[in-house]
Amino acid sequence: MERYRLISKGVFESTGKFEKRLNSLSLEGWKAISISHNGGHMVVLMEKPK
Repeated sequence: MERYRLISKGVFESTGKFEKRLNSLSLEGWKAISISHNGGHMVVLMEKPK
């Protein structure tokens, strides 16, 4: 069974800071499985096995 997490980029958060946050989660074992971008709003669905 996997755990899922939605990560969204904050309105005033820079793209670089958002990428660092995603990279930090990937080091903890999270894997991006879906990315969506709509009008400057980014959301990433991440998965991690239990």
